[in-house]
Amino acid sequence: MIFICGATGNFGGKVLRRLLELGEPVRGLTHSAKKAAQLEQLGATAVIGDMDDAASMEAALLGVDRVFLVSPMDEAVERREKNVIAAAQKAGVHQVVKLHGAVRHRGDRLSTLHEASIEALKASGLRWTLVSPNSVMETALLTQADSIRTANMFVGAAGDGKVGLVAGGDCAQAAAVVLTEDPERHHAQNYEITGPESLTFAEFAERFSRVLGRTITYLDLPEDEFRRILVEEAGFSEETVEIDVLCHFRAYRRGDADVLSDAYTRLTGNPSTSVDTFIAAHREAFGG
Repeated sequence: MIFICGATGNFGGKVLRRLLELGEPVRGLTHSAKKAAQLEQLGATAVIGDMDDAASMEAALLGVDRVFLVSPMDEAVERREKNVIAAAQKAGVHQVVKLHGAVRHRGDRLSTLHEASIEALKASGLRWTLVSPNSVMETALLTQADSIRTANMFVGAAGDGKVGLVAGGDCAQAAAVVLTEDPERHHAQNYEITGPESLTFAEFAERFSRVLGRTITYLDLPEDEFRRILVEEAGFSEETVEIDVLCHFRAYRRGDADVLSDAYTRLTGNPSTSVDTFIAAHREAFGG
């Protein structure tokens, strides 16, 4: 049995669906009865629990062989993931596959939270693997769809930094491979999953223009102005905007997301999804 944390979220949901396509027995964690019913309709076994509640995780992991560990990107990452790791130890889980990241965050708050979780995983005695995507196209590009569709432009604070954006589906496929093969083969590995090329945000705008057949521009902003827009217009709170957005764009600007790897191809035998292919697949959302 493979257990998926965040089974209705961005990464967890994609991994769960891919495993079901492969015919694997999957148990998905969710908070609500409504979402549990949705998971059951997909063909998964659903369990209602909370990563903040260590006791509920111990019950949820009974009979589980493998765990895909992902948690919401906030201040509770370390506590939640340590709860799951401790429960996995008690349940006799054979393997934990943790979602990490390929972007170099250089000791910022997000990286310290994840590093604490990784150290706990390494010390647990469990077989472990990190699946570490670069920033994903769904977050970096698809969240800009309204602006691209209505104003033919999008904004950020990335400067001239390049990013090896990766499609979320590729991340799910890579994780599914690791979760269904011999755990020993992947033990203590960190697979950095990236797209096939690294581009600046201005170059992403050029790709949008080419695929959509109209001029799309990228407006680079000072970080303070970008923060103001995120809080006053995009609905982010002052408490979450740093971890949710700003620390990532700061890394982009430094060049710390200019990371490319062939790990996806080595794991799956397939080429990773290009930005052009992703834009074309979401043409309707972008106003193609």
